[in-house]
Amino acid sequence: MTEETVLKAEVQKKKIAANWPAIALIAAGMLILSSKLFGLILMDFLWPGFIIGFGLLLMYPAYLSTADEKSKLSFFAVPGAMSVALGLLLFMMNLANHFESMAYSWPLLLAAGAGGYLYQNRFDETAERKEEAHRFIRFMVLLFMAMAVFFELLIFQS
Repeated sequence: MTEETVLKAEVQKKKIAANWPAIALIAAGMLILSSKLFGLILMDFLWPGFIIGFGLLLMYPAYLSTADEKSKLSFFAVPGAMSVALGLLLFMMNLANHFESMAYSWPLLLAAGAGGYLYQNRFDETAERKEEAHRFIRFMVLLFMAMAVFFELLIFQS
């Protein structure tokens, strides 16, 4: 590729990146307008977004890490992933109005923590615990499914 082609691609990438704040602002305005038109109260079902946003902020240093330079704060990816998972769980529970399911959903938070560990060490080829983390995630998901069947059929009888 010529230098001119690379320069044009970089300029085009910057133009596209500059449009995202405007698009987000328009989407937020349309969301607020539609909620007013249909009489919805957004905070009734969007409050878990604050927990998800906090988790994404914690994961941001790991996102900035590269293969050449690892961020000193990338270890925050583990609690960040757990916070994002908690926010998503609360969002789904809020939609279904079934908060009792937190009794058996906690293994998913531990699995998200292992996923955060994998994300933190995604460039580290020498991380010896990656296969253990994958096994742990699989076990936690299976434990969640078994506990969900047990609680929903025998305890909650739903």
